[in-house]
Amino acid sequence: MQELLLGIDICDDYSQISYFNPQTLEAENLGLTEDESSCMVPTVICKEKGTDSWFIGEEAYRCALYGKGTMVDKLVKLAGKKGTATIEGIKYSADDLLRIFIRQILAIPVGRLGSDKFASVVFAFQNKSADVMDTVIKVTDEMGIPRECVHMANHAETYLFYVISQKKELWINQSCLFDLSETGLHYYELNVIRGRKPQVVEVSHEELEEGFSLEILETNAGKKLGDTILSSCAERLLQRKVMTSVFLTGKGFEDSQWAAGFLRFVCNKRRAFSGPGLFARGAAYMAYDHMQEETSYPYVCLCEGRLQSTISMQVWHEGRERQLVLASAGSDWYEAKAAASFILDNTNVLEFLVTPMGNGRQSKLVIQLDEFPARPNKTTKVEVIAAFLSESKISIRVIDRGFGEFFPAAGQMIRQDFQI
Repeated sequence: MQELLLGIDICDDYSQISYFNPQTLEAENLGLTEDESSCMVPTVICKEKGTDSWFIGEEAYRCALYGKGTMVDKLVKLAGKKGTATIEGIKYSADDLLRIFIRQILAIPVGRLGSDKFASVVFAFQNKSADVMDTVIKVTDEMGIPRECVHMANHAETYLFYVISQKKELWINQSCLFDLSETGLHYYELNVIRGRKPQVVEVSHEELEEGFSLEILETNAGKKLGDTILSSCAERLLQRKVMTSVFLTGKGFEDSQWAAGFLRFVCNKRRAFSGPGLFARGAAYMAYDHMQEETSYPYVCLCEGRLQSTISMQVWHEGRERQLVLASAGSDWYEAKAAASFILDNTNVLEFLVTPMGNGRQSKLVIQLDEFPARPNKTTKVEVIAAFLSESKISIRVIDRGFGEFFPAAGQMIRQDFQI
């Protein structure tokens, strides 16, 4: 049975699925049917009146249009603010609705590819929300998908992985992406920072104020206005930059013929590519890479959703001082967790070093252990557990483990959160 390596991009307007094809070693879009144009699934859900049946995507639209059910949209935003929706007198949490949607969207590759063996799944979102990601983990747990097979990413990360999965000639200098959808106009820029080992690849992201509703593209005057807006943005953002490639994605670029002036500008001395599912395909490449013993991408990847600094401690081990890394720059903050145990030696303080990637100044995080019981030297063992609340906030717990039968643990814990 084929192992499924999936990238699933879930946005408030559309969701898309991609799978990594082991024969071609490429990420490919996957739709409800053989027709690739149907790979964009509206992120909506509808409950059929008087039954327990739920529909997503175009089926949900049809059910609501014919008056057979109640539809709910913007599921990601609703889950992020812990909202609710009342259907047939029953209040459903956004968490419940998103879980139903995820179950049904995961059923699409099962039906299309004839396998229910999820080997690696990467879910992509515009931005990482802990509440939304926790919901995804809950539903995949319920479906029996092992936790180690499920990963999260944002659009900056999946764009980065999509681009560096292409021929290096496309991103040897700089690369950029315009994403136009109902949720806005987003610009991503990839830079290769030379002279560092390992090599650093960095992606910046900006939500442009010039974003517009796609409804204006329904008229000729609106198309002309949209083309003018995009052309102005491109001229401002790309001037004096050696941009090797330009990528276009999102519902707004499904048919980009309306943006003739913009296309002329971005295609001038640059290679341009347009198509749906870029974020889902980037996520599928990530899903494949998670399965490898050694990554195919030997770079430090810096972008939103990734740690910008390395967190470490200076410790004594086997008779000499060493640096113990708890989390490395470029790691996914949601998955960057560490635990270690220490014997305190003439100290009641723990220091954590924060080393930014690049030329930033190293700083220290300090936790005082005065609350722990006083004991003779080297008779207190502590456990340190580090996790991240965001890419710029770390939570550190220090637990008193005592020292065997001689000095039983007091069960005390100190927790401190730090901005990094």
